[in-house]
Amino acid sequence: MTFAEFKKELFAQAQAKGFTDYEILFRGSEGFSVRVLNGQITEYKSTASQGVGFRGTHGGKMGYAASEKMDASVIGPMLDNAAANAGIIEDEIVDKLYPGDSSYPEVKAYNPALNNVTAADKIKWATEMEAYAKSLDPRVKMADFCTIGNSESEMAMANSYGLDLSHKSNMASAVIIARVEEDGNTKSAYEYWNGRDFSEFDYKVLAKKAVDTALSYLGATSIETGAYPIVFDNNNAKDLFSVFSSIFMAENAQKGFSLLSKDKVGEAIAAPHITLRDDGVCDLSLGSMAFDAEGVATQQKAVIENGVLKTLLYNLKSAEKDGVKSTGNASKAGLGGAIATSCTNFYLVPSETSFEDMISGVTKGVIITDMAGLHSGVNPVSGDFSVSADGFLVEDGKISKPVEQITVAGNFYEVLKNIQAVGSDLRFHSSGQGGMGMPSILVDGLRVSGL
Repeated sequence: MTFAEFKKELFAQAQAKGFTDYEILFRGSEGFSVRVLNGQITEYKSTASQGVGFRGTHGGKMGYAASEKMDASVIGPMLDNAAANAGIIEDEIVDKLYPGDSSYPEVKAYNPALNNVTAADKIKWATEMEAYAKSLDPRVKMADFCTIGNSESEMAMANSYGLDLSHKSNMASAVIIARVEEDGNTKSAYEYWNGRDFSEFDYKVLAKKAVDTALSYLGATSIETGAYPIVFDNNNAKDLFSVFSSIFMAENAQKGFSLLSKDKVGEAIAAPHITLRDDGVCDLSLGSMAFDAEGVATQQKAVIENGVLKTLLYNLKSAEKDGVKSTGNASKAGLGGAIATSCTNFYLVPSETSFEDMISGVTKGVIITDMAGLHSGVNPVSGDFSVSADGFLVEDGKISKPVEQITVAGNFYEVLKNIQAVGSDLRFHSSGQGGMGMPSILVDGLRVSGL
């Protein structure tokens, strides 16, 4: 059954079963990846999946259902399930279907040339990447998780109000973990690349960066407990903002799961040089989307501008509660899941300050290059965090030695106010829909527990 045929039959039966409005969401994906170890292929995956989700208003409430199949036999059970779970919803404000916007931003998210790269090419690059990493230094003992792949996805949504949208995207990726050993001391470093053009991928650059980083960790020791200026490199700044991104979701603020609220809009909550954006379309990210999970056009917007909170992130329901318009941030974790909220392309606007210039003024501080326990050691409501970390000691503006077995603690709301500098090295990590991108940041006075 084609999507058009399935949609037509689904909508006809939904109307017959008493749904007053209804919507279908289709998602399909396929991908390929190869992993090598010691010159041999240890994993070879070629995957494909698809499914449909339904939601519709029945008895004045919204019901949800989903199926991994797209044929006539699943339509009846899907509608029955949706009608049944609509009856148990007790929220005061009911989800509403959206008729669509008059225009949507243009998104270029698909490169057909990716399909011209053969599996043999990817296997060759993965094998050569591993071999090259091992050749760089005798202390390199293993190139774990040496993987190259690509994927593409397609989604479409339509409803009884005339909404009819679709999106197609693809991307390629490569990952390597270099493991090194010296005098019984083992360290590893992870590096990744993603893009939409394999001609931009250089396995030698990726392998060397992983090896150099792993080697730089050898000989790490702990440091004295105290308050230090902390530099989060761009990857760890991304992780920190990612785990606390929920505080900017209006639905969390409305439930008391964030110290922010609609009443805080217009107040200074960060250092005056901080601008945090959430842009549906961003050329630097692979996760741009023209519309969200409710069919609302995504927006280009500052969440924080020059330190001032400009907006929370809304879906239709949370926007109605606050008497504002949706910001185009509705999301859906699964085909049959309820509507939630998430970021689109979420990033701190970078400066022109290089990483080297950022640390040049640090008399004694710590660069954080790896954090563990970001979920167990974090309270997203209060903003408190305490996580184990590794990195480097900075003395007199220069990296002096690697450090390990330290704990960094602080409060995210205070971090926003105490960011002393933002770097120029903005880097996005994309995950299909949306992306999280951060430059390196320098934060004053975080507590480090060490020796």
